[in-house]
Amino acid sequence: MTSLLGQQAGVSPNALPPASLPRVLIVPSTASWIIGQMAMHIIRRFSDRYEFWFLTDKMIRLRPDLVRAILPSIDFIFPLSDKGYHLLRNASPSTPLPPSLLWLHHVTTWNPAMLEAMSNSAELIACTPGWKQQVQLQSPSSLPITVVPHGVDAASFHRVASQRRRFGIPTGAFTVGFVGSKTSNFDEGRKGLDTLHAILQSARNRIPNLHISFLGLGWKQEVQSLRQQGISANYVGFIPQSQLAAYYSTIDTYLMTSRVEGGPCTVLEAMACETPVVSTRVGLVPEVILDGRTGLSAEVGDSASLADHICALHASPALCRQIGTAARAQVTASRSWHETLGNLDPPLARMQARSTAKSVCASLATGRAAANLIGAVHTVDGLLWGLVSCWQGLVSPLVAVRLVRSCWEGYGFADVLRGLALVTRFNFRPAAMRKLLEKAPAAPASALSVPKQNPQGSGVSAL
Repeated sequence: MTSLLGQQAGVSPNALPPASLPRVLIVPSTASWIIGQMAMHIIRRFSDRYEFWFLTDKMIRLRPDLVRAILPSIDFIFPLSDKGYHLLRNASPSTPLPPSLLWLHHVTTWNPAMLEAMSNSAELIACTPGWKQQVQLQSPSSLPITVVPHGVDAASFHRVASQRRRFGIPTGAFTVGFVGSKTSNFDEGRKGLDTLHAILQSARNRIPNLHISFLGLGWKQEVQSLRQQGISANYVGFIPQSQLAAYYSTIDTYLMTSRVEGGPCTVLEAMACETPVVSTRVGLVPEVILDGRTGLSAEVGDSASLADHICALHASPALCRQIGTAARAQVTASRSWHETLGNLDPPLARMQARSTAKSVCASLATGRAAANLIGAVHTVDGLLWGLVSCWQGLVSPLVAVRLVRSCWEGYGFADVLRGLALVTRFNFRPAAMRKLLEKAPAAPASALSVPKQNPQGSGVSAL
C-alpha cells in the first residue's frame, strides 16, 4: 500500500496551465494523536491550493538539519502547538522563521513560552469563541485571531453493531466509556480523574451492573485499582482509527470529566456514533450539547450531577436512543471537518500574502517528496511513540506493538522504510532537499491534490 498522500491524481503536467502552490510546513505535536489527525484533515481539505510539508515535534528534534534545509523555501509555518513553534526556532536559530500561524487548542497555564510563541506569530487560531476571548486577553490587540472549530468525519464515525467481546466488555453491563491519555492528567489534573472517581463511587450503588472501559494510554494501573475497590473495569488499550466507531457504538455512554479542553473531538465522535455523552462544560461542549436533547452536561467538578446523568441514562434506554439520534443530527449538520475547516480560508490566504520565501513553485517532484515525508513521519513517529511508552512503563510490550500497528494503519512497507531512513539520515538529505525545493518548476495544481479515494490515515483514538 502506498502512503496516504503518495498517489497522484493522474493528471498530465500539460493538461492545465502551470500554477504556483505556496508551501506550508505544518507541525503537529505527534502524527497519530488528535492533533496529528487534525493536521491530516487540513492537508486533505487544502491540498489543491497549498503544498504541505509535515514534521512532528520528535522529527524536528531528530532532524534539525532537515528543518534548516526546507525552511528557506517555506512560505509560512503552521505549528499546531507553542512547543512546535519553539522547536522550529531552536532548530534554525541563525535565520528568521517564516511567518507563523499558531493554533492554540487549550491552555492550562499562560506561561512565558506560550506568550512568546503567540507574540511572534502573524496570526492565531482558537477552537471556540470562548477560547478566542481568552486568547485576546493575552495577545496583542492587533493580532488577528480566527475561530476554527473542531470537527468530525461523520462518514467514518457512525453507529455500527456492538462488539463487546472484541473490546473485553462484559455482556449485560451498563458501560461507561472513558477515552484519553492518563498522562494528560499530569497537566494540572486537566482530565479530571478525581471527578471520575467520585462519579464511580456515587453511581456504583445505583447501577449494579456498572462497568467502566478505558481507551488510550496508561490506564492499566487505574483499572487494577478500581477492580480492587469492587468496580468492574477494563483497559482496551489502543485500536486503529478504523475501529473507533465500533468502540463508541459498544459503550452505553461516553463520559468526559475534563477541567480544560479545546475540543475534545472525542465528544463529537461519540455523538456521531449516537452514543449519549455526559460531560463537563468545557471546550466545545456548551456549543454542541443541549442538555436533555443532544447530551447531558454539568459544571467542572460537579460529580454529583454527572453521576445523576449517568444514572438517568441507565434507567431509560429510550432516553439513550433519543439523545443519540439527536446528537448525530446535531454534529452532522454543523460539525463536519469540511465545513469547520472552511474557516481557515481567510487566515491561510493572509499568510500566503505575507510570504518572503525565495521560491514558491510546487512541482510533481516536490509534491511526491512532501507526500513521502508524510508517510515516513507517520510511521517512524508511531514507532518511536510505542518504544518510548514501553520504556517508560506506560504500556506493556504487547500494548506497545498494538500502538505501533494502530499508528501504521493506512501506510505501507515503503513508508516504514522511508521512516527508518528519515531518522538514520539515509534519506531526505539536506543538500538534495535544498536542490529539489529551490529549482522545482511549476506544475498544475490538480496534479498535486490529494485523491478523494485515499484511506483515512493512521490514528489512535482522539485523545
